Amino acid sequence: MARFEFKQDPPPEHWTERGHRVMHLAARGFGMLLMVFGLVVALTVIVSAWSLYHDPSNIDGFARAIERGSHIDKAVRGAASDARRQLDLGVRPDAARLPEDSQAPGAAPRDVSVAYFVAWLLAILLLFLLGTLAMAAVRTGGELVLYDAKVKKLARAIIDEIARGQR
Repeated sequence: MARFEFKQDPPPEHWTERGHRVMHLAARGFGMLLMVFGLVVALTVIVSAWSLYHDPSNIDGFARAIERGSHIDKAVRGAASDARRQLDLGVRPDAARLPEDSQAPGAAPRDVSVAYFVAWLLAILLLFLLGTLAMAAVRTGGELVLYDAKVKKLARAIIDEIARGQR
């Protein structure tokens, strides 16, 4: 009668194998966190863009902050009034006596804010930047989660066999 011996316990692993598995698990866990973080940032960017589309007045706070920091509207108004004075002096010598609040009939209204347009440009660029970073985080996290050393070894073996066959 034949006697079969079944081994119930697998052979003990070498400590480097356990360390290798722990590192793979840590990399995959970090990849999952990175992927979730990227998705959260991407959703936040989409919600922010939608809120600006739905209510464009949300950009006013950003425009005020730009104006407080750069004083771009004051600079543009000052340059425009200097240019207007020079043009008026060149055309009419008595134009220097015009009050500061007078406005030419075809001139743009003074309540137009350059900071408002700069805020829109910066908001769009920041949303693009954050969206790009979020997509990169999701892609990198996905690569870390789906990384498999055995697949990489198999791919190397296939490439080596193809290279040997072409010689």
